[in-house]
Amino acid sequence: MPIDGRRGGRPGGAGGTRRGGRAAGAALGQVVEALRAGRRFALFLHLSPDGDSIGSTLALGLALERLGKRTVWVGADLPGDAYRFLPGSERFRLWNEVEEDWSQYDAAVLLDCADLDRVGPARSAIERIGRVINVDHHPSNRRYGDINYIEPGAAAVGEITARLIDALGVPLDAAMAYGLYTAILTDTGSFQYENTRPETLRLAARLLELGVEPQRVSQSVFEQRPLRVLRLLREALGTLEVGAGGRLAWMTVSRAMLDRAGAQRGDTEGFVNYPRSLAGVEVALLFLEEPDGRVRVSWRSNREVDVSQLAARFGGGGHARAAGCTLAGPLDRARVQVLQEVARYLEEQAAGTRDEGARGRAGPGGEGRL
Repeated sequence: MPIDGRRGGRPGGAGGTRRGGRAAGAALGQVVEALRAGRRFALFLHLSPDGDSIGSTLALGLALERLGKRTVWVGADLPGDAYRFLPGSERFRLWNEVEEDWSQYDAAVLLDCADLDRVGPARSAIERIGRVINVDHHPSNRRYGDINYIEPGAAAVGEITARLIDALGVPLDAAMAYGLYTAILTDTGSFQYENTRPETLRLAARLLELGVEPQRVSQSVFEQRPLRVLRLLREALGTLEVGAGGRLAWMTVSRAMLDRAGAQRGDTEGFVNYPRSLAGVEVALLFLEEPDGRVRVSWRSNREVDVSQLAARFGGGGHARAAGCTLAGPLDRARVQVLQEVARYLEEQAAGTRDEGARGRAGPGGEGRL
């Protein structure tokens, strides 16, 4: 059956129209059943994989192999240098360098991938496999899988993956724990973001008890970068601009900048947090020019704006405080389109706030209060 990334969940199926804990429990059961029944699984990373995608995929892959399954871990982009410390990270391979008969796999497993297009050219391999297991926490997930296990309340797919491994009856080991801890650490901004819950910290404590050294993970992911990344960052910071009365800030990374620095698109992970850190900024953007000329936009917000709704206007999605979308080029045109839309939104939001303030100051009959 052809895979349609926008077809939605099956009526009444896992991740379809049902909501709440009962639906999530049913979806978990369907994923466990499928993984136990199959023998060969291909696990796919999304483009420019982050810590959640990499760590969750690694942990589940190792767990499946403990059950005697055959797995391959692939993507259109390999994990960046920052994730080489993970036990088993050398197992990740580019999808088009794997000599496999994809039709022999029981299912493609996608973790942390809200839209099938996010796997890039590796989608052709997924289509040859035919059956898709989609595990995610993005509210905007398009439920493109044959089985969809979506938990928007989870801080990271690493949390969901831990539940899945437990349900499979596989004891967590240190290697899996490192993958899961990395997934959670990166998607919670080192446990600083509002998605950090008591359950998140309890799981983190469990992973530390299994041998995870938190300083090793933090240093590798956040504090040890190749020289090319800092050279690229230097150029990117030179593009920093502010608009909408200081509530909007953005940076740009062009293909020419990547070439000059000898960098890869995955090297821009975390760059969007620099405009986000400016005092007074509510919406931060990073515009990244892809090799094919398309423009990848990373969205962040601080407190008030749901950037997933804004990204959805351009065919993207994500979370309230972190989202993404991809636009057709050229870079300058795509940037203008997005900036105009965000500036308009922020102006409307500010106008609404002023109107509410004026109404609040007015007393009965519309007279201002003294």
